[in-house]
Amino acid sequence: MKKMLILAAFLFAATACVPFAGLYLRAQRRLPMQEAVLSEDATEIALDEKVNATAAEPTEVTNGAQQEEILVCMADSGVVEEMELIEYTIGVVAAEMPALYEAEALKAQAAASMNLARRAIAEGTSERFNGGHISSSSSVSQAYLTHEQMRYKWGDDYEVYYNKIKNAVSAVAPYMIMYEDELCMTVFHAMSAGRTENSENVWVSALPYLTAADSSFDSSADSFTVSVRIEADAFAKGLEVYGFEPTQNARHWLGESVYSDSGTLLSLQVGEITVSGQQVRSAFGLRSAAVSVVYEDGEFVLTTKGYGHGVGMSQYGAQQLALQGKTWQEIIMHYYNGVSVVPKTQMPA
Repeated sequence: MKKMLILAAFLFAATACVPFAGLYLRAQRRLPMQEAVLSEDATEIALDEKVNATAAEPTEVTNGAQQEEILVCMADSGVVEEMELIEYTIGVVAAEMPALYEAEALKAQAAASMNLARRAIAEGTSERFNGGHISSSSSVSQAYLTHEQMRYKWGDDYEVYYNKIKNAVSAVAPYMIMYEDELCMTVFHAMSAGRTENSENVWVSALPYLTAADSSFDSSADSFTVSVRIEADAFAKGLEVYGFEPTQNARHWLGESVYSDSGTLLSLQVGEITVSGQQVRSAFGLRSAAVSVVYEDGEFVLTTKGYGHGVGMSQYGAQQLALQGKTWQEIIMHYYNGVSVVPKTQMPA
């Protein structure tokens, strides 16, 4: 039995599908909740490169994968809809990755998203999802767009982008991403801090395939580094939930900080308490936990690198690898250490 991830943060906002989603992974194939899946607005990352927006006609799936079905709890209504796995994954990729990305990057995203969906199916339905396998809410699971939402997002380019994504999903549907005899927890994020993170530095348990990988090209992304300035009173207020009580001049609040090799803030002394980068990120709505904190001119300057939790596949990195000519399988094996891409016929019972 492999160790499973337990998210270290609590879910602050409830959704229609999840009245209260405790983030404990209760079974071997529990789909990771909240940040474990989210790309966190990868679609906002601008590309410097111009990519071909044309797409071929959609390919047909003849391997039987289209017969797989998943029960999706719709976030806006709480209603559970039965969908073909192919169609569900198209909606996820449309929400999670820019359609302008290279085909091989879209395939890598599709493979990762479909793997997570298959994990959810294997685990079974959940009361948290009103009897569904998974939620369409980006706050607890993978984001998802309906056809109507895709049409609104893409306008006149709907047919082109839909077919492009459908081709990507159809190409990877016959395959699974495995580590030994388990379907992998193929989590992803928008862009790393230059190197992806070990799972135990973000959540609780270490998974052997969720280890740090080079993603240095992420530093070329727009808004790779973002700084925010927070007044001392607001900084103290944000850390109250962790027990911070200001007792002296703000310039003396900050103490020792410890970082992982990938740049995640592991601990920061603030007055009499110690907080993690994940807690700092949550307190102030930051883009990542790869954050530096300094006191300057009566304010605290918080500077982040990357966007997202940093574990697993960097979506921006996947695009850069695709532009270098890497296949989707090579992208997957770059970001998930020691995994195998195998035909779905080898799926364990």
